[in-house]
Amino acid sequence: MSRGIGGSPESIDSAIRTEDSTHLRQQLVIQKLESRLLRRQIAVQQQQIEQLKTRLKRYENPNTPPSKQGGAAGSPGNDDSDEEENEDQGDDAGGDADAASDSSPGRDKGHEGTTRPPPEPEETIRVDQGYCPDCEQTLSNPDSYVSRTIIDIPLPIPTTVTEYELGKHRCSCGNEVVAEHPDCPETGRFGPNIMAQTALGRFHQRLPNRKQAELFEWELDIPLSHRTIYNLTKRVADRLRPAYEDVKARIRESDVVYCDETGFPVDGEQHWVWTFVTDEEVLFWVDESRGSQVLEDVLGEEFAEDSTLSCDGWSAYRSYHTKLQRCWAHLLREAEYVAERYEEAEWLSAELHDLHDDLTAFDERDPSASAREQMRAEASLHLEGLIREEYESQEVQKLIEKIRNGLGHWLTFVTEPDVDSTNNRAERALREQVVLRKMFRTLRSTEGVQIHETITTMLATWKRRGLDPPEQLQSILGGKELRSG
Repeated sequence: MSRGIGGSPESIDSAIRTEDSTHLRQQLVIQKLESRLLRRQIAVQQQQIEQLKTRLKRYENPNTPPSKQGGAAGSPGNDDSDEEENEDQGDDAGGDADAASDSSPGRDKGHEGTTRPPPEPEETIRVDQGYCPDCEQTLSNPDSYVSRTIIDIPLPIPTTVTEYELGKHRCSCGNEVVAEHPDCPETGRFGPNIMAQTALGRFHQRLPNRKQAELFEWELDIPLSHRTIYNLTKRVADRLRPAYEDVKARIRESDVVYCDETGFPVDGEQHWVWTFVTDEEVLFWVDESRGSQVLEDVLGEEFAEDSTLSCDGWSAYRSYHTKLQRCWAHLLREAEYVAERYEEAEWLSAELHDLHDDLTAFDERDPSASAREQMRAEASLHLEGLIREEYESQEVQKLIEKIRNGLGHWLTFVTEPDVDSTNNRAERALREQVVLRKMFRTLRSTEGVQIHETITTMLATWKRRGLDPPEQLQSILGGKELRSG
């Protein structure tokens, strides 16, 4: 009697179980390896997502200026490193509440234009001969004349060369005194008009020193080196520095100061250009710090308690002063940004806009002091009610935190008639600095910083006072008394 080939049923079942167990263990090992690989891939993808989110925030946040929206940024080094949406990081310069106009340049449709009358000609040139293109004949003895007045300038532009013979005197006290003339600079051989043109070319026309040197040679037939251009701007800044210090002193005594700051590299290192704006002054101050110490250096350690600082959410302002006016333009713009992305924020944005509109209309009626106090109390209760609501989205919660951190500072303008609800004055003043930063990339030295902040301060201040900057610049460089604003 023969045995079965497969053995006993028990042994067969045991072999099958062993084989199944081995197969399951192999599958488990494979699954663990696949799981580990997937976790690594997810980690890498998550890191990439966070990097992309960080980059996206630079071009899609409520503080992104129009020039950078959609990723239209400049080259590295020009990015505003202060473009932060965090409450304690402040807001970027140039975030004006005034929307950019969509209208095309030029006069409005239906507007009747005017033509400037031509000046009286200094010379009349009569042209008698004409040429007929069909008959190819040269014609003379015209029947009449067509008059055209042409305005032009000679090139190179005529320059004057004046020699000053300055008398030397021996005083009875033993001093040797040299006579002075207001149009004869103490240093160098270029007069006040050339010095003024150099400063305007650099800080108004935004020309690099190389370009200015080329223009002087082309238009004035005066070859100048880059260093000479720089030295001329330094002499201008030295003459303007007392006026700069006077502007700073006036700002310290102001009841309302509008402040803002933005990045501006110095020798490749991050610095900050601050602006301080009043009704008649604009001060620029470049510093390596973005902290409250700068406010102490500019405004003094004992800035008047009843004076108001208008600012964004940057923490340095709260550290320095207690009476603030937070900028509603930033708040409303951020509310709109969040409302576009989260439905629960639409109501919040509408409430903030309506509140600001009501308060602005109330302020324009010039109400009494008691009415202002009552309105401020009611508006404060309204804001507190908004932040007590519950919101699910993290972005909306961040907006609520921004409002909460500013309680006590959003409504100063309601009881202070001379205070604006926005910080647009400072932001508009800072735009020119942003453009200069894009043009010049960096300031080179401490001396260059002083030249920059001095000349830009005086040009902006004269313009704010309604004065003509070229005229004022030429006057002070020529030693003549400046007209006050």
